[in-house]
Parts: sequence; C-alpha cells; structure tokens
Amino acid sequence: GEIVLSVGGRILTASTAAGPAFEGARIRCGMRAARGAVEKIVFRDDVEISTIGGAPPRGICGSGLIDLTAELLENGILAEEGRLLSREELPSGVPDALAGRVRDDGEGGIEFLLAPAPDSDADQDIVLTQRDIRELQLGIGAIRAGISILLKRACVRISDLRSVLIAGGFGNFIRRSHAQRIGLLPAGIGHERIIYVGNASLAGAKWALLS
Repeated sequence: GEIVLSVGGRILTASTAAGPAFEGARIRCGMRAARGAVEKIVFRDDVEISTIGGAPPRGICGSGLIDLTAELLENGILAEEGRLLSREELPSGVPDALAGRVRDDGEGGIEFLLAPAPDSDADQDIVLTQRDIRELQLGIGAIRAGISILLKRACVRISDLRSVLIAGGFGNFIRRSHAQRIGLLPAGIGHERIIYVGNASLAGAKWALLS
C-alpha cells in the first residue's frame, strides 16, 4: 500500500506491507475483481450481495471483504478486536437470518456463510473465516501504521487534512463508511473529503509522456 502526504510544499511517501488480502489472496474464498466476484454486501434482515457482471457469486474480492467485515462489526457478529462470535454469543438484536449464517467451521473455529454452494458458481460454500479476518487486519494495520507515521513526521493531525485521494481500480469500489468502520481510513475525515481519482499511475504516466 503506497501512501503519499503532500504538506507545506513537501511530499512524503511510504510503502506499507499491506499483504495480498485486499486482492483476495490468502482469503479462503477470495478472488480478484473479476466476473462473479462479490463486490458489494449490505445487511438488512438478511445478506444482500452484488457481484461483478451480475453473475452468480464465485468468491469475494477486496471491496466485498471490506463491506462484509464492516457489516459484521456493525451488527455485533464480529467483536471490535476482530473475533467472530459464536451463535450463542450473538447480541439479542441480530436477525434470525443473519444469526443462522454463523456456524462452526469444523476445525474448532467460527465462519460466516455468505452464499451456499447451490446458489453460487463455486464448488463450495462461500464463507468468511476467522483466519480471513486476521489476514485483513494485518493489511489494515500496515496501512494505518504508514498513515500515522507520515502524519507524525509532518506534524499534521487528521483534522488538518483537506482531502484524501484514493487511487486505483480497487479503491474506486471501496465504500467510504465501511473503510472507516473497519479502521482502514481514519474515522475523523468527512466523506466529502474522501475522493476517488481512478488509475493515478496511468494518468501520471500520460502526464510524464506528454510533458
């Protein structure tokens, strides 16, 4: 995860070892952002998913992973420290349909069922496991560490930032509120200051060639 801070005429940069989780790697049912990838998830009385291309779900890509984790946190199925709760531990207000998706993974852990095999284009149930969440936490921690170090080096507070620019194809599909809910982006930034800029590396290459 590359991070750039522009302040007072200076540009400070950091590259963080965010790992492959945001690209679907080392996630049990993870995949890249291709046709059939679950890229948007909303919890109401039950789970509502959207896939790339409107195809049957094949796996979860990075934006779907962020959505799912944020929704689990918001609904009390995932504890603040990142532990998936068992069905017996769930708060009383969790809808029955959501609670019914929490199950034992067969190895002494807990997993959350996103899509059963008959409803998917995969040869197995599409689930989120405790290990998946730990992989995501590693990536989040690395990126937030990079942000914190840059701000500290520049003596800048979160509230001082005029804007936060998110680049890349993956970045275009991140929901601001969900990224902040899981700690990927600092919570003290208004949504209007979080701006998607698309393929910044390609735009920069064009500018350099045409200069």
